[in-house]
Amino acid sequence: MSCRLFSFAINKSPWAMFRFQLEHGLTYRITCFLLSQFLILLSAAYCWAETYDTFLEPNQIVDISSPFRGRISSIHVRNGDQITAGQLLAELDTHVLDANLASAEVAASFRGRIDAARALATMRKNRYAMLQELEKSGNARPEEMKRAETDLAMAQAQLQSALDDKKLKKLEADIIRAQIDEKKLRSPIDGIVVKIHKQQAELIGGNDQQAFMTIVQLDPLKAVFHLPQDVMGGMQAGEQISIDAGNKRVTGKIDFVSPVINAQSGTIEVSIIIPNSDKSLTSGSRCTLTAP
Repeated sequence: MSCRLFSFAINKSPWAMFRFQLEHGLTYRITCFLLSQFLILLSAAYCWAETYDTFLEPNQIVDISSPFRGRISSIHVRNGDQITAGQLLAELDTHVLDANLASAEVAASFRGRIDAARALATMRKNRYAMLQELEKSGNARPEEMKRAETDLAMAQAQLQSALDDKKLKKLEADIIRAQIDEKKLRSPIDGIVVKIHKQQAELIGGNDQQAFMTIVQLDPLKAVFHLPQDVMGGMQAGEQISIDAGNKRVTGKIDFVSPVINAQSGTIEVSIIIPNSDKSLTSGSRCTLTAP
């Protein structure tokens, strides 16, 4: 530009040179103004589209154990197996319980005491009926009638006691079956076995703090964001929201919005559930939420 001005100064009048400098100076100022406005708009757009990052994680992580101390007798799954809710994972030793169950079932099957009590009650009932007929003709004494009535009541009570005892034996057998079933460890969720911490013949349960097996649920996945209060935009549980996860745009559902603001960070926890039926998303992948 300096060369042009120099050439202009040589070939043109001073007035023409002044007009040239004025016009080009105004253009320069206009250009600077427009550029500054563009930068302001760009900065505002960046602030408006502020993003927040987190990582995908399993929707549930479940440690399988037993409230009862026992030895592992068999394991039916391996690391990496896909499992369903209710599936049998492992069994603890039940030899003692099996023996107790067999004894309870035999005791519950006994009928000798019931048959004897029923026969006695039938005999006392027949005798009491016979005395009632004799009483009509005046051939039965009151004392004899009273004793027959008492004997019948006692016989009926003995029969009921025998029947109740049989019910208790059956309930004892049911309790032992339930205890045996508790020794069978089943999955509470659909998921994947990620780690079996103990092997067959090892003890688990009771005061043992180590879990026997860890299961994770990868469908759906979960993303937990911590957002400033001023960018929440009225987010509520149950709403659909789009986020970037695993190099693609996915739609999830807001599962939880904390009613409490974290005093240290000034943020609110927002949990988003993301469907993953095709297993295209990987737990641990980075995901991004663009705040409105």
